[in-house]
Parts: sequence; structure tokens; C-alpha cells
Amino acid sequence: TVKTMFALLLVSGVIVPLASADSCSNYTLVNDTGLVDSNHLLRQVNAADVAECCTECAATPNCGAFTFNKNLATMQCRMTATANILPHPVQGVVSGKGPSVTPPSPPPAPNYCTGKKCRNVLYFVSDDMRADWRTYGLPVKTPNLDALAAKSVLFEHAYCQISVCAPSRMSFMTGRRPDTFGVWNFIDTVPLNTSATPGHFKDHGYITLGLGKTFHQGNGAWNADAYWSLDEKPYFQYEDGGCPHGSEGGGHCVKTDDEIYDYKLRLTTIEYLQYAANRSNATGRPFYVMTGFRKPHAPWEYPQRMWDLYTDSAIAVAEHKTLPTGTPLIAWSRQLDVKLENGTQFPYDPENPVPDWVMQDQRHAYYACVSYVDEHVGYILDTLQQTGMADNTLVLFHADHGYHLGEHGEWEKKSNFDLVVRVPLLIHAPWMPATWGTRSAALFDLVNVFPTVAALAGLPHPQGVDGEDLSTLLSSPNSSTAPAAAFHQYPACGCGYAPAVCYNQTRESCNGAPRTKFNSMGYSMRTPEWRLTSWLPWNQTTLTADWDGPRADELYTHVGDGSYEMDNFENVNEAA
Repeated sequence: TVKTMFALLLVSGVIVPLASADSCSNYTLVNDTGLVDSNHLLRQVNAADVAECCTECAATPNCGAFTFNKNLATMQCRMTATANILPHPVQGVVSGKGPSVTPPSPPPAPNYCTGKKCRNVLYFVSDDMRADWRTYGLPVKTPNLDALAAKSVLFEHAYCQISVCAPSRMSFMTGRRPDTFGVWNFIDTVPLNTSATPGHFKDHGYITLGLGKTFHQGNGAWNADAYWSLDEKPYFQYEDGGCPHGSEGGGHCVKTDDEIYDYKLRLTTIEYLQYAANRSNATGRPFYVMTGFRKPHAPWEYPQRMWDLYTDSAIAVAEHKTLPTGTPLIAWSRQLDVKLENGTQFPYDPENPVPDWVMQDQRHAYYACVSYVDEHVGYILDTLQQTGMADNTLVLFHADHGYHLGEHGEWEKKSNFDLVVRVPLLIHAPWMPATWGTRSAALFDLVNVFPTVAALAGLPHPQGVDGEDLSTLLSSPNSSTAPAAAFHQYPACGCGYAPAVCYNQTRESCNGAPRTKFNSMGYSMRTPEWRLTSWLPWNQTTLTADWDGPRADELYTHVGDGSYEMDNFENVNEAA
């Protein structure tokens, strides 16, 4: 189990130490009083005593109060926000009230950087890009990203918290895990008053300019008034791509530069970056410019010169092309439509992969898009250098999640496998030359990006976030104080049977399914040497996983995994 194997309890996507004697030290306990308002029930679990219930509350995001009712046969522990304990006496019930989990955000401090050394920020995000760069020892041609990595700390084990665009971006942009506000698909969002990276910088006097796919919703411009300096420049919204025989679901084609959105994004990012530098010089205010590339998300659009960088015959195919041995079918989901440029489509399933030549064709198109993003990055970094502000500008690059290109019989994202969860991540701090060209094996959840970037830029720690400030990893990239584990989750939909039956069926996407219709939630924990995934029944009323119900487990060794290849791990389920 999770407890015996890792001595950690995975609750709502956060690491929680096992029960200790002082678990309730911050809670005021009152006997024979209070009930949880059923309309505001946050979570309910079985608990043996008050101490266990209190520990569960302390471990649950946004739980400010609980009741423990020893008279109940099950679900004795019920949790809610502090304001939702009903104040009337009930014999045998112990209620506990604690401090607010999420303190209110501090008021804006527009003059914060006056007299302080605040750094500029240039922040790149890519869509669906796995860590296939040359600098990771893999085959894609990425000379500009490789050059940036040579002046950065490159993280070998960086992970998203949920492997699909919208909720992943809600998570890393706000520093909150998906369970904190129940954001698991394309339907829901965090509250509008939630702090986010660009808003934190804006509140501290920065010129914040946004372009492309940063958030998913609003074509990137979600909650733009709160987060971006719209009085300086409008948000440059992203556009969906298209091919004659392809769409976001799959396909690829050759296009001219001016027909591809990312090329327009490159030109506009250069314009915005020059503007930000000029305004910064004129006003003394630092800038935060964030640009989100649309590629290599399908359909794969690329100019001919990018396609010509590769030949099908030289592209390796996946070594393990079917579902890992002993892995439950719920782990697998059919997502991408595997299509040639002419529209010919090829079926596949957990045991029947597409032909090798088709896999080479698909990888060829994907690689061309990655190389195209690399070209854009090079032009934008050249512009930063020309502004004369490169030495005072923090640069970072990561993706929203990873990607499968036929490994494990899967294509695309939306699963708990390591290749889908792992992302490229590099951070360049030009004023820290001793960190240049270093690599970190530390486990780095993307939820940590917000507080880490704030610290490196010279801003205070954002309040109410789930992420940690890991800025010390730049100077000590393999510190023993690095996180012990990284966490991910993904829901399962489309099964109307009992959990034990659903575990033996492939999943359907939950992108457009109300969270009250999920069937299961797969929670995944990655340590330096293992990945453990547990699929649990989903309570459609409380919107929580049933940790005491039937489960399907996956356990994969990662001993010796330096993130230099995509084939040799997670091919046998050790928990089978």
C-alpha cells in the first residue's frame, strides 16, 4: 500500500506525514457540539478517533474544521470550511476548528520594487512538448533550447500535476494542485480571486504582458484584467490550428510561416518584448513577459524547412508498443487520431499498435513542430539580448505536460504514465553563472514554479499556494532537502459499472464530463526510483476518492532513470 511502501499518505494530491502526536495542535476541540452543513461538505472519511479525523482535516486543502461522530458506523469524520460548522449541541460529536488554510491575499504593492533589485522575467510555455530535446540526450533537433540549457539549470525530473491542457495550466499558473479547487478538466476553473503568477508580479509593480496559450480558457486571456497590464498591451490570444485533413484531434501538414499561429506569436512576442524593455527603461518598472506556444499540439503544422530536418527512415520507433505487462486496462485511453497528411487514419488499441512506418511518419511531424518552436525561442532570445536587459532577466521554459508517441500503445496525453507526466524544464538566472549548464535530478512539481519564480525575481512568497519555493535548487541542484516525491492525478470516465469492472476497461476522456460523473481518480506518486499509481472509486457527491474502496494499482521501477530515453521504463507492472 501507499502507507507501507512509502510511509506517506496521498490525500487529495498532497504529501501528508503519517499521524503524529501534535496533529491537532492548531485545532480547538469542542465536545458535544456542531454538525457539518451538508450543503458545504468538503470531504468525509472513516476515522477511528478524533486524532485521526483531525489529521485528515489538516491534510485536506481548504479544510478549516471537522466533526467526528463516534455514533456513525462509517464516514465518522466530516470536513468543511470553518464557517460551515452548525453551532448546535449534538451528543457524542466532537468538532474541531482550525486556522484558515488559505489566508487572504495581501493588498497590491505597486512600489515594491522601488529601491530593490527586482529581476525581469521572460517565461516560455509549450503545448504538448515532451522532453525530447538534444540536451536531454534525445533525437529532436533543438539548437536554441540546447544553447539556453547550457546557461541554465536543467531539471531531469519535472512533472505536471494533471496531464491535460486546461487543468494543468490552472495548476501551475496559480500554484494550486488540481484537488485544491476541484479543477480536473476543461469545465471548471479556480475562483477569480485566486492569485496567479502574472497577477502576483502585476500586484508588485511589474509590467505584465501575456501572449499565446498561458491559460487554456479565454484563448489564453482568462481573468486577464486581474493578471495582465492591459493598459499597456492587449492580451495576444491564441488560435487553434488546422490542416486539410487534420484538426486538434490529429493530423499534420506543411504550411507557410504566415499560415501558422506560432509564427505570428513569435513576431508579436518580439514586439511586446521590445515594448516592455523600452517601458521598463522609461519608468523603472521591471517586466514579466509570458508567451505560450501552440505547438507541438496537434494538428502538427510546420514549414517545409522543418520537415526537411528529418527523414522517416532515420527515426526510431517505440521499443514497447503495447500496454505494459500486468497493467490494468483503466490505465490506457485512446486519444489521438493517428492520421497521415492525406487523411488516412490507422486504428490502434492496447495490444495492436500502428505499423512502424506510420509511427515514424507521426514522429517526423511532431519533431518538426518541436524544432519549429525551438526556432521561435532563438529569435525571441536574440531580441532579449538586443534590448540590453538580458543580464537582469530570468528566463524559464517548460511544457504543460508530456506526450506519448506510441509508447505503451498510447498516443497523446491524459494518463498517469511517466512520459505523459514528465516535462522539460530549465531556468536561466544570468546573475548566477555558477549554475549554468548544471542538471538537477530533484523531483520538481510544476506547482512549485510560481513561488520559485517569485523568489528568484526578488518578490515575496505568494500566499495560499500549494507549491514550494525551490529556488535553492539552482545553487544546490541535487540538495538532500529537495521534495521526496512528485504527484499527479487523472480521472477516468465512461464506465457505468462497479469499480472492479471499470478497472478492466479502457478509459474515456473526462474533458467535457461534469466532475459529478467521474468514475475513478488515478493518483500517482513518483519517487526517485518508483512510480506508484492507484485507481480509486470516485464519490460523485463529495467529489473525493474513496481510499477504502476497491483499487487498481500500478507500480513501476525507475531505478537508473536519468530521463535520457523514452523506452526502458514502466513496461512491467510490479504490482500485478
